[in-house]
Amino acid sequence: MKQNRTWIVIADGGEARILLHVPHKKGVQQLPNSAFHDSHLPTHELMTDRQPRVQESVGSARHAVEPKIDPHELRKEQFLAKLVAYLDHAEQKGEFENLVLVSPAPAMGELRIMLGAALKKRVFAEIVHDYTHQSNDYVYEHIKEHLPL
Repeated sequence: MKQNRTWIVIADGGEARILLHVPHKKGVQQLPNSAFHDSHLPTHELMTDRQPRVQESVGSARHAVEPKIDPHELRKEQFLAKLVAYLDHAEQKGEFENLVLVSPAPAMGELRIMLGAALKKRVFAEIVHDYTHQSNDYVYEHIKEHLPL
């Protein structure tokens, strides 16, 4: 018999956790070893090299060249890519039937891009809201109408 396990993924660009919801059981429980954290390092620790300089075409002024990619955005993308890889591996092992994504808009956009076809088929709902710093019970009370029966 199909268990109809739903994983609720609560994530932003640097923190994530996964909750398990099984229909006909009240509430949710956090999966063991499912809390992911990325350290929020200051820019000077993310970029140890001095920025390259360019010479003005007129005069002797020199200016630093801004990086093409914001190092903080790159860290967020890498963090979310690791989360998606974890979900993909769990989906291949059959650990859940449904997936509910709960995330603020910027992270949700990145997740939508990164999810493969197999994971996209498992997505039951997407909730655009930042609940990463709320308790599991609080999250459940606010999203329970979006969960499968």
